[in-house]
Amino acid sequence: MAHSTETMVAKPMMKCGHAANATSEGKPVCAICVGMKPGADEIDQSPPSLAGRKAICAYSHGANGDRGETDSRTNLPFFEHRPNEATDRYYCGCLGWN
Repeated sequence: MAHSTETMVAKPMMKCGHAANATSEGKPVCAICVGMKPGADEIDQSPPSLAGRKAICAYSHGANGDRGETDSRTNLPFFEHRPNEATDRYYCGCLGWN
C-alpha cells in the first residue's frame, strides 16, 4: 500500500529538529530523540521556514531510485529539518512500513 502524505495534517516541529512523530500523555513528541536529545518533547514555538527547501529520503535511494526528493514539509514521515545541510530528511517508505 502506498503511503500518501498529500492529505496528512501538518505536524508541529519539535525543538530537536524533527516533526512530531508520536505522542506521550496526549502531547506531541519525537520518538526518535526522546530521552536522548534535548527538545524532543518541546514544540518549537518559532519553527524554521521550510519554504523553498527540499527533503530527500534518509536512505538516499528513494522508492523510485530518485532519492525521494520532494518539497520539505512536516507531514513527511519522520521529517527532520537539517538547517546546516542542503536538504532535509524523511523516510519515503522504500524499505517498507513494518
